[in-house]
Amino acid sequence: MKTRSYLVLVCSLVLISAVFSSALRPVQAQDFFVSMLPSSVHIRNTAAYNTAYYSLSITSYAGFSASVSLYLTYTATGTGETITSFTFHPSSTVSLLSGQTLYIGVIVTIPTTTTPGTVYSLTVTAYGGGKTHYAYATLTCTNPLTDYWLSITPSYATPPTVIAGQATSAYIAAVYGSAGSYTGSIALSVPMLGVGMTPVYSANPISYPTVTSSTLTLQTTSATPNGTYYLVLSGSDGVVTHTTLFGLVVQSPDFTITASPPSRTIKQGETTEYTVTLTAVAGFSSSVDLSVSGLPTDATSSFDPDPLTPTTSGAQSILTVTTTFGTPTGTSTLTISGTGGGKTHTKTVTLTVQTGANFTITVTPSSQTVNRGASQTFTVTVTSVGGFNKPVYLSLSGHQTGVTYDFNPNPVTPSAGASATSTLTVYASPTASLETRTLTITANAPDPGITHTTTVSLTVAGKTDTSISCSLSVSTIRQGQNVTVSGSITPNPGANNDVILEYSADGGSTWGTITTVKTDSGGSFSHVWSPSQGNYKVRSRWDGSAAYNGATSSQQSLTVQPPGCIIATATYGSELSPEVQFLRGFRDGTAMSTFAGSEFMKVFNAWYYSFSPYVADFISKQPLLKEAMKILLYPLIGILHISASAYSALSFNPELAIVATGLVASGLIGIIYFAPFSLITLLCMRRRRKFRLNISHLKGLTAIWIASIALICLAEATAAQPVMTVATAILVLSTLTLAALATTQRVIQKLT
Repeated sequence: MKTRSYLVLVCSLVLISAVFSSALRPVQAQDFFVSMLPSSVHIRNTAAYNTAYYSLSITSYAGFSASVSLYLTYTATGTGETITSFTFHPSSTVSLLSGQTLYIGVIVTIPTTTTPGTVYSLTVTAYGGGKTHYAYATLTCTNPLTDYWLSITPSYATPPTVIAGQATSAYIAAVYGSAGSYTGSIALSVPMLGVGMTPVYSANPISYPTVTSSTLTLQTTSATPNGTYYLVLSGSDGVVTHTTLFGLVVQSPDFTITASPPSRTIKQGETTEYTVTLTAVAGFSSSVDLSVSGLPTDATSSFDPDPLTPTTSGAQSILTVTTTFGTPTGTSTLTISGTGGGKTHTKTVTLTVQTGANFTITVTPSSQTVNRGASQTFTVTVTSVGGFNKPVYLSLSGHQTGVTYDFNPNPVTPSAGASATSTLTVYASPTASLETRTLTITANAPDPGITHTTTVSLTVAGKTDTSISCSLSVSTIRQGQNVTVSGSITPNPGANNDVILEYSADGGSTWGTITTVKTDSGGSFSHVWSPSQGNYKVRSRWDGSAAYNGATSSQQSLTVQPPGCIIATATYGSELSPEVQFLRGFRDGTAMSTFAGSEFMKVFNAWYYSFSPYVADFISKQPLLKEAMKILLYPLIGILHISASAYSALSFNPELAIVATGLVASGLIGIIYFAPFSLITLLCMRRRRKFRLNISHLKGLTAIWIASIALICLAEATAAQPVMTVATAILVLSTLTLAALATTQRVIQKLT
């Protein structure tokens, strides 16, 4: 029992450990690595020997695949030391594939004027796929009394080719330096090698001048990846290290695929052949499975033989393609694939299928409209192609509920090279569904088994088209005035049909709804509209009914000008009078130019234009009243002049200025216009001992006044339009009332 419990405990611990180790295992991010060898190279400042060579490797990690760009930077000891040039061979921009390692030559040349002893610190920057990495090496300018140099043939410009698993050879030689007679032992190495590469030297080290060359053999394995390798041969005598660059192309066993001829042309129902040739490369000897894709519909294929083993001289297989009468005409691109030995290659050819014994089908017209209880016809034409002369049977599908059809004649038999027609008649019952359908006409020739289809459109109609008009009583009004929108539907659909009146403002493409009105018994409609200031397009539309199709009217233009000073205009007789111009200028030029002022004017305009048109109309008809109104308005004009001066004094801050202007104007209006009325009222109430005004009554109004100023500050800070609208209205009303009552109280105190 104890043993079983122990085993359960051990298994549980193993399971928990596996879960945690899996959870903690880091996810490998796609990236790449770079490396540059040898890490240190010596070079002379002599023209023939002032170039150094390095080998740079770039390795994909965790599936990284992207374009990688290379750049070399450097620093040098001393002052003013430069590099004549640097080159990445074969290119400074390479495409790195997933799992790949690229080997690139780095060639650096220094000026002949470089000071011996100068040390260059080289940095190769590699960036691509959102990643950046660096490789480092040094380059030292030396000028010993005696020196050696390395050369290798063939050069990196003409790299030899080797099959993976075999060996290649190159010859290297040591040469004299720029001065003196060199003797020494030079150790050779290839500091950066590809996978599976092993260097073998006929002599290493080289005891110069007893030995002047060594044969380098690079042995590869089957695991050595294909590609071009730019590698460095390095020599070191223990004091200086020199390098030279060479290249090597590695190929693995493979095969190529060709097909001939590149194109074939046949008729429907015929067969054709292509010759597929597989050629072995680098000793490839595996069998290859053949396949083809891209065949047209109703076409089949076969290879003989399949599979096929490539040879160096080329092994062949015959691809046979067979079509039917149902194979569509046209040109298809066929992709022939060969897969074997871990390799896949493709080759494309084209197949053009022309018409054999066949027929075409056309229908005219392409669409028809049939009313309920009526019929309509289409003409179906069957045309012989390639000598076709068999019976063709016709059928119809996809029609509406309540629609029946008939072909006459059916079947039709075209003569070779000719056409035959059949009339398709469709009948719509009185209850057929009102809709548009796409009908499919099928033409089938059982012998030789060919079917074609075509489509037409059929609309079953039962509605009457209509038009709708739209007109405006005027094309220009002022804000606060009304315009009548009217129109009618033709033909008359009767009463109680919904008509939607719409507008678009200031040239916009969005339409808003004014209102929805009902038609009268004559199909007419009208609506009185009071729009705000702006330019409008107005139209009407209706969506139709069970018996009528809807319609949309043409657009009418409407201009709504800023509201006029209606009472002042009626009093002074013209909008051009100086008094009216001043009042309008104060409103539009001063009040409306600020946030606080424009929000107050919304409330004022709503109140003012609710009664001013009627008052103005009455004043315009009473000459004596006009003169009285002039006298009544002169103090207001003076008040506004004083207010305008207050605005000018504080114009450095328009929002503060308009609030101060409102306080001045509303206070003076309260004193001049409302204080006399409150004085008379309070005196009468005092005599009757019903009410006595004292300072406590003004405290509540003062609190409201202070609160309105606080709300204005809040609205200014938050740009809250509703808050500003309410706050400015309360400020003006409370200031006007306080000024009137305070003046009244002061006068009463003087009188008593």
